[in-house]
Amino acid sequence: MAQQVPTALPTETSPGWRLGFQSLETEHREAVELEVSGDLPAELRGTLYRIGPARHEAAGGERYRHWFDGDGMIHALHLDGGRVHYRNRFVGTAGRAEEERAGRRLYGGFGTRAGGDSALERFRNTVRRFAKNTANTNIVEIGGRLLALWEAGHPHRIDPVTLETLGEDDLGGALSRRDWFSAHPKSHPSGDVWNFGIAYGARPRARLYRCRPDGSVSREIAVTLPFPAMVHDFALTERHAVFVVAPLALPPVPVGMLLGSRSFADSLRWEPRRGTHVGVVDLASGEVRWHRGDPFTMFHTVNAWDEGDSVVVDVCAYPDEAVMRALFQFMTGTVTTPAAAWPERLVLDGSPRIRRQRLSATSLEFPRVAPSADCREHRRIYGVTANDAGGFLGVPACIDLALGTVATAPTQAHEFAGELVPVPRRGARDESDAWLLTLVMDTQARRSELRVLDGADITAPPVATVRLPHAVPFGFHGNWVEAA
Repeated sequence: MAQQVPTALPTETSPGWRLGFQSLETEHREAVELEVSGDLPAELRGTLYRIGPARHEAAGGERYRHWFDGDGMIHALHLDGGRVHYRNRFVGTAGRAEEERAGRRLYGGFGTRAGGDSALERFRNTVRRFAKNTANTNIVEIGGRLLALWEAGHPHRIDPVTLETLGEDDLGGALSRRDWFSAHPKSHPSGDVWNFGIAYGARPRARLYRCRPDGSVSREIAVTLPFPAMVHDFALTERHAVFVVAPLALPPVPVGMLLGSRSFADSLRWEPRRGTHVGVVDLASGEVRWHRGDPFTMFHTVNAWDEGDSVVVDVCAYPDEAVMRALFQFMTGTVTTPAAAWPERLVLDGSPRIRRQRLSATSLEFPRVAPSADCREHRRIYGVTANDAGGFLGVPACIDLALGTVATAPTQAHEFAGELVPVPRRGARDESDAWLLTLVMDTQARRSELRVLDGADITAPPVATVRLPHAVPFGFHGNWVEAA
């Protein structure tokens, strides 16, 4: 039997945040001008690209079990001269097209097992297809390419104006057919962009890629991991890459996943006895030194920097694996497992032990720093603090580490903000000289809006608000691309 999951979420008597996990099928392939309230800063000339799952049911109506499994949709808000034009479009992945032709689900995903009504059919689908590249996690510009990213496959190249999918991109041959290119590339002060991909097997490895401003990409370093863990993000300093390997691991032989009876997420096991390992990789020599500490898990790093011979990395740390259960529960509409991450500092010095320090009593997810602080010590962390829907959704927040203060933006109980994208102001002199761009869902009005916040005073009302024509399903990440 296929997995039986509700095909729709209640909207009348349920918590309003459930609206964010309903599908959006409407595409605006031609630009539409949006209504602007307030004073949109004239210096904001460029495009905010956002991405996330927008179809939470496969062809045929079967609902995915996990937030991470929906087909990716790109949202582009082009700002110029105080006006805003909007387009949105599904990423045209081969897996999505194949399922639409079949009229039913074929692929598995992060938290949804392979399609099929029998064990044999699920096994065949797993062997033939593994998992669908949903291209739903991040959208970035690297070396002149606009790329929609998903961490277990190749990026998809996107036309920056029309949002048409130009196909999977092997980055000039740097990626083999089986290589993965993660969803969290990092900018280096040199102008290069670094990223990684995980390769599971008898010797699980992380491969580091270097992307130069001219668009060329090279495979640089392969790092053997201590065990086959889920690694979603990494950190970068001027001299090092940092991998946080939490004890959320696959079994040596994930039989259920290989047979198609279990998803990747179902196969992960919380093994706190292993502790959390952090690998510091020298970008010049490839040498790796490992540190170990008490168990915690994480999705996102904040930033990292070198401090003499030591490396300091800030992360959003969960004390255990409860967040993995909560992410499944989002799709059912009832979250019974509380799960929140707190910003923590990891100091990696001459000792093999990790030194940890909690930076704030305020929970935080989707962390960002001002671009000027990339790979350097930062003072401010921008992110989203939890509300009743869990740590990934909620209220825009700014943690000032120097002052030890937390400021939050004014929001209503029925409003849910996503990741803040910092855009430096013209002539910026510090990290507070930034505009913060965030999509906020108003579940009463049943629509989303772009809010432009002043990084110097996040507690003030938005300097501008832009109404979108519909509710944008809760997404993951986005980036600002300055106009040429």
